[in-house]
Amino acid sequence: MTSDESRMFQALCAIEDPAEMQRVLADLLTRSELDAVRKRWTILRLLRDGVPQREIARRIGGSLCNVTRGARLMRNPACASARLMNRLEGKR
Repeated sequence: MTSDESRMFQALCAIEDPAEMQRVLADLLTRSELDAVRKRWTILRLLRDGVPQREIARRIGGSLCNVTRGARLMRNPACASARLMNRLEGKR
């Protein structure tokens, strides 16, 4: 990780207000980049909730390949996104 990456991650971690995070991400990302991140998060959340992959692809209007990639990620015990989702919902 470069020092610029490290500083950026530290800055993002320092944001406690969701509205501020939304503004920062809007500054850093284009609308399509933000939509792509949102879609990935939605895929992971739906997978975690047990929604079948084909149903997810249909719901979000995305490719089954993207959903399959997310499923592979969610099967990894080290998946940081899954741990974060569980922590936010008070699960372990």
